[in-house]
Amino acid sequence: MELFARQDIYDSLPGKISLFLGGPLCAPVFLAVMGYFLASSQKKLSYYFKRGFILFLTGMLLNIGRTINLFHYIYSGQSNVDPLFYVFGVDILLLAGLSIIIIGLLQLIFHRNYFFYFLIAIIIASVTPFLPVFASGQTGLSYCNAFLWGIFDWSYFPLFPWFSYVLTGYAFFLFSEKIHLPTKIKPGIKLALILPSVIISIFTITYASKITHALNGADGYYHHGILFFAWMLMFMSGYILTASFIEDYTGRLSLVRLVKWIGKNVTAFYVFQWLIIGNIATDIYKTLDGIYLILWFFGVMIVSCGLTFFWEKLRCVCVHRKEKK
Repeated sequence: MELFARQDIYDSLPGKISLFLGGPLCAPVFLAVMGYFLASSQKKLSYYFKRGFILFLTGMLLNIGRTINLFHYIYSGQSNVDPLFYVFGVDILLLAGLSIIIIGLLQLIFHRNYFFYFLIAIIIASVTPFLPVFASGQTGLSYCNAFLWGIFDWSYFPLFPWFSYVLTGYAFFLFSEKIHLPTKIKPGIKLALILPSVIISIFTITYASKITHALNGADGYYHHGILFFAWMLMFMSGYILTASFIEDYTGRLSLVRLVKWIGKNVTAFYVFQWLIIGNIATDIYKTLDGIYLILWFFGVMIVSCGLTFFWEKLRCVCVHRKEKK
């Protein structure tokens, strides 16, 4: 929707719905789940540095890979945009890499005290709108600034405020471990817990959709503050319980199993879909509507699923051979 759809479609109700589905349901959940499993793993500091560096490098390579077609346009004289704008775009894999490294360092200070991780999350979300931008234009300093905070066009997922979601997931695991939160909750209780989130979401959906549709800017999705962060925590709690409720009753359905498989292999799927979308968007940027958007959506989904499937098979074969040696 963001790259293929005509501007009038992007600004329409279907466009706003699409961007909402691609907002609260995606990046915050991905980051919180990542934080949750980082807390459960209890790895050594060297693991966090290694894993974080690999994810950061993957993010940089993805930035380059998904703009190869655009680079061709630039160096053939058909476009005069700055390639660094795309090479150093602060996307979610770069954020994930930095977050993992910082979590490893924070463990040395706060160990497994959930209170301090959640407190830092609240502080980060609170101060984000007030942090001074120490660079302007497209300079080396501004590219560094964009990784931390600041309203730059290429800063999609800076550490402030997005690291808050990693810390929240991390703190939640530690908290649930400390109070021995049950992993299984009866469906009736789940439904009762979901209802408040649903009711609040219905009455505040206009507020949230304005932010997810704005994307950039001081009040946009990429640079939101404490109020939207609090809204996201409320929304995520209901969303996660709903997903669990669906799993209880429809977990064996083919469509649900497909969604779970994509979730399990989300990083590879994300990389493949962006390699496809990014390069194709250079030729059809904001030109499609109606049935063409739907066809492209399913086309990209199918190809991304196929590539992810073969990638996982290849990875399993390599791991098997390594184990045999």
